[in-house]
Amino acid sequence: MKTFIIALSASVLCFAACNQNKPTDSTTADMQDTTTSDKQCYQAVVKTDSASLSYQIVHGKVIGTLAFNFAEKDDSHGDIKGEFKGDTLFVDYVFQAEGTTSKNPLVFLKSGNDLKQGYGEITTYLGKTYFKDRSQLKFEDGFLFKPVACQ
Repeated sequence: MKTFIIALSASVLCFAACNQNKPTDSTTADMQDTTTSDKQCYQAVVKTDSASLSYQIVHGKVIGTLAFNFAEKDDSHGDIKGEFKGDTLFVDYVFQAEGTTSKNPLVFLKSGNDLKQGYGEITTYLGKTYFKDRSQLKFEDGFLFKPVACQ
């Protein structure tokens, strides 16, 4: 019995010592995550304006980049972070435009393989900007993003 207790104690100590070097940095842990989806890329063109969107899903959250190229106003480009709620993608868009960094909510409706950009009234409360009433979002006049090969 004494030999069993010594062997068990040695196993516990060895296990504890082996687990001391596990990464605790969330970035490192994210890179090792097996729930990461393949990168999805989209392009949208409306007359002389265009936009490109790419994202991955990591731990159920969407992360990616978005850029708008406008003929009549300043372009914008930045990062998106958010999540799908059913067939609707809600993201915060942190972007550079006109020499400043801004943050706005954006919404996209998945329709087949496409994503339709939506619009709605935006409000700010306690420093957080969001859509005032999600039931009033409209998807008719926004960019229509079509899947493209990622580069």
